[in-house]
Amino acid sequence: MAKLSFTEKQLIERVFGMGSGYVLNFSNREFEEFMKDVVSYNIYQKYPGLSKAKMLRQFIEDESDAYVGKMIILLINYMKSNSLDKNITQEDIARLYEFGQKKLGKDSISHKNTTTSPNKTSKVDFEYLKRELLNIEKKQTQQQKGYAFEIYLKHLFEAFNLDVRASYRTENDQIDGSFILNGNTILIEAKYRTTEISKNDLLLFSHKIETKSPFTKGVFVTLSRPSDKTIEYFYDKSSRLILFTVEEIYILLEYKISLIDILTKKFRHLEETGTIFHHVMCLR
Repeated sequence: MAKLSFTEKQLIERVFGMGSGYVLNFSNREFEEFMKDVVSYNIYQKYPGLSKAKMLRQFIEDESDAYVGKMIILLINYMKSNSLDKNITQEDIARLYEFGQKKLGKDSISHKNTTTSPNKTSKVDFEYLKRELLNIEKKQTQQQKGYAFEIYLKHLFEAFNLDVRASYRTENDQIDGSFILNGNTILIEAKYRTTEISKNDLLLFSHKIETKSPFTKGVFVTLSRPSDKTIEYFYDKSSRLILFTVEEIYILLEYKISLIDILTKKFRHLEETGTIFHHVMCLR
C-alpha cells in the first residue's frame, strides 16, 4: 500500500485533472488499456461502478509504491506526448515527476541505465529523436505515417551506433529492416497503427524469423500493443521475437536511456521467462 500525504494526493489530483471524475482526456476504453500497461489487470473489473478518478484514487490506496510511481511516470509521459500539459504549471509536473521516480524506487530502470551507461548515450540527441517521433503523427495518411515510422526507426537505431539495414525484400518476405545486436541479427517489423495488433500479425512475423538462420531474432515495434490474451498465447513457445512499443521508445528518450541496454534486457527476459513483452518500466 502506497503512503501519500494530503499534499501529494492533491498534487496528483491537480496535474491529472481529476476534480470532475475524469483522468486527463481518457475514454473508458483508453483508460482501461492504459492501466493494463501499468498493472496488467483490468481496473474496471477490480473497481466496478466507479468513475475514472475514483478508480485511480482507490488504485493509489491499494497498490504498492512501485506501481503508483510507475502510474505517475506513464501518465506524465502520456500528457507530454499528447500535449496535455499546457494548462498545468511545469513546476507541478516536475514535482510530481520527481515524486513518481522516488515511488518507483532507486533500482528502477531509469536510474540504473542513466547512471551505469553514460558512455553509450552521451552523443545521442534525445530531444531531436523525441520531436521526430511526435512528428510522425502529423503525417496526413496512414501510409505516410507507416513509411515515416520505418525511416524513423532506422535513424533511431543509427543514433545508438547499431549496424542497421533499411527495409528490403527476400524472395518470399518483406522485411522492414534489420540490425546487429550483441552479435545477433535482429529483424524489424514496424506497425504504426491504432488498431490492436493481432495474434496473426505476430505469427506472420514469427514465421519470417523462423525461415531465416536459427540464430535470427526479431523485434516487433508497434504503436498499439496486442491484448494480454495474444501476449499469453506466445508464452513459453520458444519465441524468438520481442515487442517494443512507441510509448516505450518515448520513455527511453525522455529518461535518456540506452536503446542497446533496453533491447538486451528485453531479449534476456524473453530467454529467461518465455514472455515476449515486458514493459520498459518493469525491467531491472
